[in-house]
Amino acid sequence: MMNLISLLAIPAAAGAAYGGVKAGLNGTRQSLAQIERTVNRIGEKVDTHGERLAAVETEAENLKERFTGNSR
Repeated sequence: MMNLISLLAIPAAAGAAYGGVKAGLNGTRQSLAQIERTVNRIGEKVDTHGERLAAVETEAENLKERFTGNSR
């Protein structure tokens, strides 16, 4: 009887280890998905700021041309 119990303990331990690894991988997948969402949001903000900077640079250039054109 004791021999049978010890033989059953091995698959039970392997199953528990597998369950732990599987849970860890699921947590890692969730973390990676959250990181990806964060990076995408940051990328969108960078794009928006880049567009704003381009518009401000264009307006500054237009004002500069008007100013230098009026002073002649």
